[in-house]
Amino acid sequence: MSKYQPNKIFIEKDVVNSSITRQILKKLPDIPVEYIDDYRSIKVDGDTTDDIFKKSKECLAIAGKKGELVKEFRCRDGIVGNTEYFISHGNNCSLDCDYCFLQCYFGNAVPTVFINHDEMLDEIKDVLLATSDKKIVFHAGELCDALAFDDLTGLSGKLIPLFSAFPNARLELRTKTTTIENLINIKAVGNIVVSWTFSPQIIIDEHEHKAPSLEQRIRAAEDVQTAGYNVGICLDPIILCDDWFDHYKSMLGILLERLDMARVKFISLGGFRYLPSLTKVIRERNLQTSLLLGEFVPCVDGKYRYFRPTRTEVYKEIGKVIRDLSKDVKISLCMETPEVWNSVKDILK
Repeated sequence: MSKYQPNKIFIEKDVVNSSITRQILKKLPDIPVEYIDDYRSIKVDGDTTDDIFKKSKECLAIAGKKGELVKEFRCRDGIVGNTEYFISHGNNCSLDCDYCFLQCYFGNAVPTVFINHDEMLDEIKDVLLATSDKKIVFHAGELCDALAFDDLTGLSGKLIPLFSAFPNARLELRTKTTTIENLINIKAVGNIVVSWTFSPQIIIDEHEHKAPSLEQRIRAAEDVQTAGYNVGICLDPIILCDDWFDHYKSMLGILLERLDMARVKFISLGGFRYLPSLTKVIRERNLQTSLLLGEFVPCVDGKYRYFRPTRTEVYKEIGKVIRDLSKDVKISLCMETPEVWNSVKDILK
């Protein structure tokens, strides 16, 4: 039985006979199934935008990915960031965070898992072989939480053995979930990092619907470290609220006390940011939301961010807290401008 129990399953006709499809259906018995030609054509009806999204999150689509399964990820000009590769293993997820950019990214919000794993692994291996003399980073979790459906698909059990043969490469599994059972049963290797988005509980309660609590995420990270994995701490997006500093300081104190810092590869910081198209969805779903309160300004990549002096202050204050607790852990900024990096680099170094 899977942790995720949808009310309906959509299955592309081309993947009906896949062994992974059968595996998923075995773990989700007695759930109505609709056979479709293309997952991109799924339509979920509802009376309001919020109703459509909520109903969509109660479904699951099983599909074969069309196009590239491994894509190069580069920050836009004017934004600091490393070139990485992301693995396209699914679209959307079962969580329902107010700030999620995927709400205005795809044609529908139905969580979708891609089960053409052999093609996926072949594409990853092609990149690994072509870049075997370089240190290269892959991540899963760009367009779908990396572990949300891992108990159904078992994808981690295929990715980790593959990356174990390429020690110069690193695989980062990005998640908010506690679906770690498969990881714990796989021999850990040093180039796998399981990174969690951590938020103060007040932010989780307000904006990260259906997501595990802060305590549940910490316990999952502890368990993964005990199993031998490295972890990453992502404070992204940082969302400002009343007494935001106290909430983040308290959370960091708990995190850095309970986690084995020798197995924490990094702490990344990123302020809440959004494209203008997301504004309409956020407000249609909750007119009273506090998420868009504050002074936001357009930036070079077209996204809106907190006013630059505000972001700089936030990174400095959080950076000081981290440095008081740990002198050695690597701290980085996620998708920020060179001006902000230069303003805070002395504190984060």
